[in-house]
Amino acid sequence: MSGGSIIDRFRASENLPSLPSVALQVLSLTEQPDCTIEQLAGVIQNDPALTARILKVINSPLFGIAKNITSIKQSSTLLGMRKLRIMALSFSIVHSIAPREDRTHFNYERYWRLSLTAAVASRLLAMQTAKQLTEDAFVAGLLHNIGLVAGHLTAPDLFAPLLERQASTGWWTVEDEIKALGVSHAELSAELLDVWGLPQSLTDAVRFYREADDRRTGPAEVSALSRLLCAGVAIADLFTGDAALPDIERCRTTCIRLIGIRSESLEQVLDAVATRVQEIASMLSLNIGETISYDRIVARAKEQLRDAISSAEPDEAPKAKKRGRAA
Repeated sequence: MSGGSIIDRFRASENLPSLPSVALQVLSLTEQPDCTIEQLAGVIQNDPALTARILKVINSPLFGIAKNITSIKQSSTLLGMRKLRIMALSFSIVHSIAPREDRTHFNYERYWRLSLTAAVASRLLAMQTAKQLTEDAFVAGLLHNIGLVAGHLTAPDLFAPLLERQASTGWWTVEDEIKALGVSHAELSAELLDVWGLPQSLTDAVRFYREADDRRTGPAEVSALSRLLCAGVAIADLFTGDAALPDIERCRTTCIRLIGIRSESLEQVLDAVATRVQEIASMLSLNIGETISYDRIVARAKEQLRDAISSAEPDEAPKAKKRGRAA
């Protein structure tokens, strides 16, 4: 299929990633108010591959558990329902969009670094400001740009300009997406979540998160989950880009304005992001390349400013002399 909008082609394509049935069952079950952890464990253990991945992580040094855990039922008592749910969904999502053999050279490493950082940052922000949304914030962050993967698989011709931009600059902007595809990654991702039948609250949070920072609408007109995601993505952009000091301050201001987090709490979140991202990447067996700490981001931005000032000084000195003679 060579014509039509990317959304039309998206919905008609046989290459669209599919979410494993166990993930859909987990989501459906945990949406029910009377769901028990025993029921959740029962669903997960019906998927041997998912069970094996979860048990491998539980028995790893990451959790530091002395005795060997051999069943999902055992792990459920250690993790609790929320952590077990998020672990099952994370493994399922990662498995559903594992890199495929293609000739497009989509940068999965950069994609996962951005997605995981958004997920971790959104979760850490929720822990400080909206604990009831902690796990949803992580899932929203993990899924907020998943439509990009589906887009490059279902409409490679439309996606080609973005991959060209990726080759020259490392990634692309939202404006590049809209120019090439007619929609942003948020709209494309929400379409995929809708096809998957995920909860409307999660789909809407992803679809509208960019509007949370739109001064014309204001954060009051979007959900709390969208605001958390918007702040989390702002932090992810900071950690995965080449940030200058104004970018750092803009990110801090955005987070405080959107979710009302205290400045000291935000510092704690920023300090923890890089370590948590590496932990989650290790747990999910994802290659995300090098991560950088917040301290290093700030130090590098200050170095860039000093270099800019130093390079400008020789040009400024003669001007100062002329002004002195004129006086």
